[in-house]
Amino acid sequence: MPEPDDEGAGQQQQPKGGPALEGLVVGSYCHDVLLRGGRVVGETLGGAAAFVSNVLDAASPPDASFAVVSKVGPDFAYASAPAPARHPPLLCPARPTTSFHARFSDAAASAHAPDRQLRRVHACDPIYPEDLPDRRFAYGLAVGVAGEVLPETLERMIRLCRAVLVDAQALIRAFDAEGDGSGAAVRHVALEDTPYARLLQRVAFLKASSEEAPYVGVETARRCCCVIVTEGRDGCRLYWDGGEARVAPFPAVQVDPTGAGDSYLAGFAAGLLWGLSATDAALLGNFFGAAAVSQVGVPTFHPKMLQVCTLSRHQCSLFLFIRKAPGGRSIKWDPK
Repeated sequence: MPEPDDEGAGQQQQPKGGPALEGLVVGSYCHDVLLRGGRVVGETLGGAAAFVSNVLDAASPPDASFAVVSKVGPDFAYASAPAPARHPPLLCPARPTTSFHARFSDAAASAHAPDRQLRRVHACDPIYPEDLPDRRFAYGLAVGVAGEVLPETLERMIRLCRAVLVDAQALIRAFDAEGDGSGAAVRHVALEDTPYARLLQRVAFLKASSEEAPYVGVETARRCCCVIVTEGRDGCRLYWDGGEARVAPFPAVQVDPTGAGDSYLAGFAAGLLWGLSATDAALLGNFFGAAAVSQVGVPTFHPKMLQVCTLSRHQCSLFLFIRKAPGGRSIKWDPK
């Protein structure tokens, strides 16, 4: 794995080193409102940072700490929830907390046709490069949900972190405001048309849902980094320059799909920290993605569930279905 990018280091003071396995999570906490049939059925803590930190707290090695950079407004309602309490956000006094309304249909969803429509109702301030701690990190997770991880912030993460894992939703979401005050509809744009495209070759892993994958351009992106496409109940696929792998799912009864991809990415990162190959870490990601959809909001992990997680870390290679091109390379990340 390449060393942190020092491009432009002459214009700024070198950051100091941090703990050997410290991570950096960048993305905001949110207010999520769930609606079905025009009726509010749930109000929960949301935002990828909440789901990611929840999994990392549960599944990371004991010596692997991490910092969270998130922003909220003075109306933030979940300061005492476990994730924000352990990893407090930055307060933006003049802006509301980012808020999403998720409208669910009664029709069954497929991997390619999600059963919810998202609207961004409020948006807090973006996360700027100067908001990030000035020290080195073993890894970084860019997990924006509302456009808060700016291109220049992602570039700063790449300079600070030995490896950066990115959720595609942080890069390709766009928001169309409606005149009726119902918020901004969430849509996707092609990654190649965004300011983030030039940074892709300096990213280690890029995760996208099957819905997002066409906007990422998997065939192009796989030549720059390892691309992970989550397929819901069908597990996930990994694509890299020279091969691909399918990783089997964990069965789950879906209650709320919110946070599934975030929990997957955090589980995947935790697997890498434990020394698993990327394909084995992907199974751990599937485990936490399945756990997330079985509960409303940020999930609670029971001790028996984490015992299964521990077993998975040691035996997950039994569940993999791997296909490589001739001469394809295996994928393994050494965070040390």
